[in-house]
Amino acid sequence: MSTFSPFKNGIPISVTEAMIERIVKMKSDGHDIKVEITPKHIVLSGTMDVKKMMFKKNVAFRITLKPVHVENRTISFGLVEMEPIDRNFINQRIFNRPPFFEFENRTIKMNVNAWNIVRIIPVGTIKSYELVEGALKMKLSL
Repeated sequence: MSTFSPFKNGIPISVTEAMIERIVKMKSDGHDIKVEITPKHIVLSGTMDVKKMMFKKNVAFRITLKPVHVENRTISFGLVEMEPIDRNFINQRIFNRPPFFEFENRTIKMNVNAWNIVRIIPVGTIKSYELVEGALKMKLSL
């Protein structure tokens, strides 16, 4: 029996709603941000301070994301829906959180290697991923 036989199908890793919430809240203008992971989507909701000319307004938002592509240790999510208005500057302010998230062309890239839980495993790429209630479950290949 090999030392790695329990992991022949990959090393299981989970990224929870709370972990994503914590990163999005870092240096954010958002308030009361909540992350909900369902088997089909990741939904972020909350409020954000938006300045227009000299006025500052608190705007509620709801963003729905869907995983679309995996490459090495990066998962790309497509922007499915943005309420009440779809504005790039709002998405930019929420999702530009290097090294964890990067926003470009309506796509959010999540670098899972930036998470400590993944970084401690120096080799392997994302073999599979699945959205389940409350978490993003992945398997890293060896």
